[in-house]
Amino acid sequence: MSGIAVSDTSGRGRARRGGGAWWAPARVGFAGLALLATAVVPSASATTRPVPAPAGTFAYVANGLAGSLSVIDTADNTVTSTIDVGDDPNGVAVSPDGSLVFVANRLSDTVSLVVPAVGGSLSVPVGDNPVGVAVSPDGTRAYVTNTISNNMTVITADEVPPSVIATVHVGTRPQDVAIAPNGTRAYVANLLDGTVAVVDTTTDTLLAAVPVGQLPQGVATSPDGARVYVTNFGDGTVSVIDTATDTVRFTVPIGNDTSPADVAVSRDGTRAYVANFSTDNVSVIDTTANPPAVIATVPVGEEPLGVALAPDGAHAYVTGSMDNSVSVIDTATRTVTRTIGGFAIPLGVAVGTRGVGATPTSLTLTAERTGKGHENGHENGHGNENGHGNGKESPGVQGDRGLTLKARLTVGGRPLEDGSVLFTRDTDVLCADTTDSRGRATCAVRGRPDDDDCYTATFTGDETHAVATATTCTDRRAAAQRTDRKR
Repeated sequence: MSGIAVSDTSGRGRARRGGGAWWAPARVGFAGLALLATAVVPSASATTRPVPAPAGTFAYVANGLAGSLSVIDTADNTVTSTIDVGDDPNGVAVSPDGSLVFVANRLSDTVSLVVPAVGGSLSVPVGDNPVGVAVSPDGTRAYVTNTISNNMTVITADEVPPSVIATVHVGTRPQDVAIAPNGTRAYVANLLDGTVAVVDTTTDTLLAAVPVGQLPQGVATSPDGARVYVTNFGDGTVSVIDTATDTVRFTVPIGNDTSPADVAVSRDGTRAYVANFSTDNVSVIDTTANPPAVIATVPVGEEPLGVALAPDGAHAYVTGSMDNSVSVIDTATRTVTRTIGGFAIPLGVAVGTRGVGATPTSLTLTAERTGKGHENGHENGHGNENGHGNGKESPGVQGDRGLTLKARLTVGGRPLEDGSVLFTRDTDVLCADTTDSRGRATCAVRGRPDDDDCYTATFTGDETHAVATATTCTDRRAAAQRTDRKR
């Protein structure tokens, strides 16, 4: 699921075939958290445009060297976009509804929240060297393992921006993390302890440390929550934990010098797929056998570190960290049907499905200055009579100077309530808000006005309604755009 890279005892490198360590250099130029961006002087004009619904199943691949996340449309297995995240992204997790993607950025000490619908992201500070991430089944929490801090950060996964709500000590050099299907337990592989930490997610406390094999790294739960599968990088085995007793029930031999790095379990629980770093293949385990056993081995790209299954179980996606590839395995025939290239040290991979409806929506966006001289505001079109917008406290960064963005969402001219609206500047996510009974959502941005930016509001769609966006620009940039249109 996460494709977490194995670290040496210093936590600064990854074990590599033949010994030694390597690590991707830190990148520079990451835009950073847009919540602290400078605000702009608003334009009185705003454009409204529907956009194609981002529906379908997508694989998300962390590019460790490039500091980016590649998006693969599984319908044709092509890369459709690449989104900037942090330095050395490792683990990847998708929210249950497919609308958000979380990426652990090891060298940035952050987690990026990526919104595929807008192609944007923002980053939240967590612990030291985060590598693993998982989202709770109800989509309200994300769990991030910090391999140098030796702990796990718990953040809100249903807010923009997310906030840290707990930090739990789990063990030495934690790697991958998996959440039980009922959401009550988190399982964390502790590389140097040779254990799996069991955390009660209702109280965010450590319950147990289950001894497993050498250098445990990848973790996955069975669909019924009865078992946890753990890849032991150091001794070429997979431990199968009985969650009723928190003890190892089976140890499945994968092979000497295979270095199993990651594991994914099929939706029906009958198969487990293990990415073997040192032998460039994936082992398929029959989990119904007693004991579970390897029934097939599928050659893939070089030094695979991550594996994830499509929701329907028809295909597995495997990252080849050395040859910059993603192998697509047909799970019925157990063969690679497609090899996708062009990545930059692909590490973690996750797959999720996003569905939106077809009912057209309309979105407008206006902006007003805030601060001295603008105490009552000046709505550019859709505030209520007293000029205070929708009367709600605006999310985002508050301040005594800046900009307030105001969006209005309608369907057939009628307000649409409870719609999720994201506000962005270029690819930086600023904040999110839910529309009120009048279809209004707001975002407050602090900073001295600028002259050359555009802001966008995006309704991300739902099961019934289609996506829509609206953009408003600064006076100078808007004027330039109007001049260009006249030419």
